[in-house]
Amino acid sequence: MMSLIRNEWMKIFQKKSSYVFIGFLLLMVIGSAFIESKLNPVDKDADWKQDVRADIKEQEKQMKSPEFDDEDKEFFKEQMEVNEQLLKENINPNLQTNWTYMAEWTTSITSFITLFVVIVCSSLVSSEFSDGTIKQLLIRPYKRWKILLSKYITSLLFAALLLVILLAFSFLIGLLFFGNGSYSDKIMDPTSFGFAPVLVGEYVVNMMVYWIPGFLVITAIAFMLSTLFKSQALAVGIAIFILFASSTLTAIIQSFIEKNEWLKFVLFPHLDLRGYISETVNMFDGASLGFSIGVLAVYYFLFLALTFFFFQKKDITN
Repeated sequence: MMSLIRNEWMKIFQKKSSYVFIGFLLLMVIGSAFIESKLNPVDKDADWKQDVRADIKEQEKQMKSPEFDDEDKEFFKEQMEVNEQLLKENINPNLQTNWTYMAEWTTSITSFITLFVVIVCSSLVSSEFSDGTIKQLLIRPYKRWKILLSKYITSLLFAALLLVILLAFSFLIGLLFFGNGSYSDKIMDPTSFGFAPVLVGEYVVNMMVYWIPGFLVITAIAFMLSTLFKSQALAVGIAIFILFASSTLTAIIQSFIEKNEWLKFVLFPHLDLRGYISETVNMFDGASLGFSIGVLAVYYFLFLALTFFFFQKKDITN
């Protein structure tokens, strides 16, 4: 098995696209750090508490001003309450460190890892048919399921490599641009509009961990398509379409789910578990993290079972 994995690993890095994917991630990290430093410059010597108190006074004036209607005043009141909580909890809203950079930017760049691994997964088997190398591969003294498993394991190892590169490089670039921060610094949840304090390091870890289940299911779909289609372009194209259409399909399903309860078992609304971190996503009544993970697990093993079944039955004589 190890020799098969080693062989597949060499195949991945024989392609220029693999190095392009890594280079793109590095450029995304540098570019996002540069944009953040230019668009949101922070004077670290400034007294943030004094600035927050000034904001509270300004909001009090706006609430008493006849120039604003009740809706605007309600908004000012909510903002004032958030600012008061910031002072009470000693949370600097302008904090900028390598950890805050990772919380706001790195957690979003993981979507590119999903895209790159989907491309790799959906071409692993289909490329063998397109290049005509599948027969040479299967005449080797290994069972088909071992050959296929080695390809899947290698794709996951490639994903792990991309993730490690992203996290390590983000930490270093964040350190260079914004300085070192503490894992336990309190920040406001970037996905929440109210007062939702979180520990920045814990938030980054959770965002990564909650990303993994949906990522595994998407890559399992891509891997299954790779065994179904002999055309590499078709397999990759369909996999990428599913990846980008998932958010639209989720919105459509959520709009009909109240009248059709069976829709809660459809895959797409459960792909992104990150909403459960700050509870900013309410998919439907009865939805829970455990339920979503259960749905994802069923689909994941189903897709893998179908993948190995189709590959075992695949006719390679043509």
